[in-house]
Amino acid sequence: MTSTNPASAASVTDGNLDIASLTRGAFGTLVNDTVEMDETFGEVTMEGGEQARVRYDLAEPSWSDGVPIDTADLMLAWAASSGYFRTPKEGSPDGGVEFGGVPTGLTKSAYIPEVDEGARAIEVPLVVPVVDWRTALDVAVPAHVVGQKALKIEDPIEAKEVVETAIEESDTAKLTKIAEAWSSSFAVAENGKASEEALLSSGPYRVSKISAGEGGQEVDLEANPEYAGEARPTYEQVRLTPAGADALDSLGEKVDVVQVTPTKANRKQVRDLERRDYGVANANDGTMWALILRTDRGLFKRKDTRTAYLRAVPRGDIAEGGAGEWAEAYEATDVVLFPPGGEGYQIATEDSGFSTKFKASEDATAPRGAKVCISYDKSSAFAAGAYDTIANVVDDEGWGTTDCGVSSADKVLSGNRWDAVLARIPVPQTPAEISAQWGGKGSQNATGGGDRERDRLIGELARTADPYEARDVRVQIEKTLVRDSIVVPIVMNPTVTVIDKKVDSVRPRSGQVAPLVSTIVEWSPTKK
Repeated sequence: MTSTNPASAASVTDGNLDIASLTRGAFGTLVNDTVEMDETFGEVTMEGGEQARVRYDLAEPSWSDGVPIDTADLMLAWAASSGYFRTPKEGSPDGGVEFGGVPTGLTKSAYIPEVDEGARAIEVPLVVPVVDWRTALDVAVPAHVVGQKALKIEDPIEAKEVVETAIEESDTAKLTKIAEAWSSSFAVAENGKASEEALLSSGPYRVSKISAGEGGQEVDLEANPEYAGEARPTYEQVRLTPAGADALDSLGEKVDVVQVTPTKANRKQVRDLERRDYGVANANDGTMWALILRTDRGLFKRKDTRTAYLRAVPRGDIAEGGAGEWAEAYEATDVVLFPPGGEGYQIATEDSGFSTKFKASEDATAPRGAKVCISYDKSSAFAAGAYDTIANVVDDEGWGTTDCGVSSADKVLSGNRWDAVLARIPVPQTPAEISAQWGGKGSQNATGGGDRERDRLIGELARTADPYEARDVRVQIEKTLVRDSIVVPIVMNPTVTVIDKKVDSVRPRSGQVAPLVSTIVEWSPTKK
């Protein structure tokens, strides 16, 4: 944990997002590919077509010091994520005000929001509709604390009023100080020290202590008495501690719940604990193993050759060869842009044409003399086992295989020898992430090529406000990946959670953000 400001681009780390999932309220949270709204925090509505207006209307949430969350907090959240003040306005002598917030669809704001003080609401006018309007406004930090720190105002109500006025009036001098306080006042030092104000909470828990444990940083949380939401925790106190090599040994003594990566070394221990009635739950970490083909050079420049090869790839055998005794923990997937179990996954599976196009076929026969150089991470047991399986099976179809394995995951895309890469990639959640991974100029596009239709659809997705229409556009993007024969998804990368007998209702969430701790509010003691 390095910061209590989860909306700062510099603070988007697993540790910070874990804590934020318990200490920050929100209008809506993206879970896998579904937005879960929290009406106890507030309501979000959109009106208008191309000139859309989004209204963020608070219920009656408050910070853990008793100060209400109001329009000042909403305006500060908008200023930080919209980048509106970053671009110098006409007549401005400087380079604009930089908050350093994570960009959201609110970067499409047409002008400064209108404030409805009586209703504790703001209305944001947009240049175009945006797909993430329900989750775009992240009320990450208290406006009164920012005002106190930035402008040396002691009274919290006065401080937040000055912050709101500075935003409404585009007061560059004050906004520069406000932006600096927003980005720097919520840091957690290496020794765990943080100001009392930085630890204020709007969620079901608040941080009570940060300390150095035997294996690293430990964070103690306690129930937030000012929290008025529905997610009321049963456990008053929770301690988060790093899962060391002996975490499973201390289950039931020092720790009550342990989440681990399944390995050959811990397979027997987890199985033995399960047989002794300890709980075991499998989920995925929001990433998948996939085989991606390079399309801008070499053997796979031709689509029919790519299609033939992918038909020869034994996906079921790859999963078993890589997972070994943990095979049941690796969930199969037929889709790249949707996580299994999400509301769009079934539709994408049915409509993309994947199962029909890449089923086993006589067309899988290789061109004469074809050799496929496969890059993979040799230090990964799954990747190494999967590579061996691919090499053995496709050889029967006439595809020669060359080992282009590398020493670590960050090197799998290096060099120019490889034709295909076996890699672990995230399931993208936003249009920007889809573009980075599969867009023609995407920074993480391993194929080396692109498609105009796919780029157009990604742009359309970013401007699609209706969630059902957005799902359908995403399915269309999935279809372009299948059409171009550039990737086959194999399995989701798993996590395994082991639970002591005295704890009940532990259901880890699949995905990249707070997969374990975000569900702590649901946990309860086992009924005897």
